[in-house]
Amino acid sequence: MNFNAKTYYEGKYKETQFEADFSRKDRLRFCFEKGMKGKRIISLGSGPGVDIEFLATTNEVHAIDISEEALDIAGSKGMCTHILDLNNIEQLPFEDQSVHVVIATDILEHLFDPSKVLIEVHRVLKDEGFAILSVPNHFFWKMRIRILLGKDIILPFHKKAKQWDYCHIRFFTSKGFEELLFNSGFQISEKYYDQFIIVPRGLPQKLDRKLARRFPDLFSMHFIVKVVKK
Repeated sequence: MNFNAKTYYEGKYKETQFEADFSRKDRLRFCFEKGMKGKRIISLGSGPGVDIEFLATTNEVHAIDISEEALDIAGSKGMCTHILDLNNIEQLPFEDQSVHVVIATDILEHLFDPSKVLIEVHRVLKDEGFAILSVPNHFFWKMRIRILLGKDIILPFHKKAKQWDYCHIRFFTSKGFEELLFNSGFQISEKYYDQFIIVPRGLPQKLDRKLARRFPDLFSMHFIVKVVKK
């Protein structure tokens, strides 16, 4: 029987991700200049688009996802929607150098060939454009203790997931993530490794963020960057 990604992710989205997505409202605001307008923006693996909803009123925002339910919500927020399986594409549906900003947060870890998608991002992105990219860190210090104790590496906010049915299929260190970006034609202009620290860890926030910047593989929960073309 062939694997049906759409059926799988529709089921996973409704079961485990829908509520989490709505908790991410405007969470990418810190990546953008205030008052950005007139830009063509695409979000890969957009979900319902609540993290970039603030951009949709003054820009042409395209939401790309495999879930019809998620895209219905993104469409209601004024976004152009595209149903697309990023694990099964030849090209993104955009012309060369036609996009000002590409967003792909928490999506590359779901892909069999993330480099193929990043090469497409490079193709459609304008020379003066940028991309906001992120992947989760499965190996921050708490997860390393879990591994030492013989437990799995399923992240805390995926509590319902099972080892044999986990939607993440790629697991990145900061060095591996940066190497992937470099090999796909990008250079990093900003690192935001101190963002998305959402699991209480008993440390003062200022210290928590300082440690994440200094030792991202141990203390950052996500590797999130702004990249431009090399």
